[in-house]
Amino acid sequence: MSGSASASDRKFHYTVARVLHWAALVIIVFNLLSGWRLDGFELDIKKVLLMIHSGVGTSIFAIMLFRWWWRRRHNLYTPPGWWKRPSMVIQWVFYPLLLTQAIIGVTVAAFIDYEVLGFGFIPYSSLAADNPGLQQFFLQSHTIMAWILITLVLLHGAERWRMMFVDDISTMNVQEPTKLP
Repeated sequence: MSGSASASDRKFHYTVARVLHWAALVIIVFNLLSGWRLDGFELDIKKVLLMIHSGVGTSIFAIMLFRWWWRRRHNLYTPPGWWKRPSMVIQWVFYPLLLTQAIIGVTVAAFIDYEVLGFGFIPYSSLAADNPGLQQFFLQSHTIMAWILITLVLLHGAERWRMMFVDDISTMNVQEPTKLP
């Protein structure tokens, strides 16, 4: 993109970025919260839920790749000193962690001892031979990464709230009361 992008182009690029941000948040939260419940179901129901969970995880992977490309392509959210702003740093940390989480999830499915079909047709469980030890290792890794992601989502949200309310209040132009004679 050239440096002479019009204001309407920039507004469009930021609007797309915001829509992707909130869409990603919704499906990421859905997958993080739904993953905890999978062990409590019978195998037939669990297979269907894993199909949905793995499909949503695949969608998260694709959306995050696209978001990363979109932001870099249009030079969005890269203000000077961005690394000094905690919410920006946390947001950039999400990209590799979410991509890694999706890859770990596929690896869990690859070593599982029953069929896992992402979207109902991607045979993740056919990628490798059944291996309970490796499946358990990657499942634990997937769980640990989920806790890290939940923590980062909460930190990111808290930092954004702090910026909206605390920084706004502290930077308000407050005038001294007028003294009466």
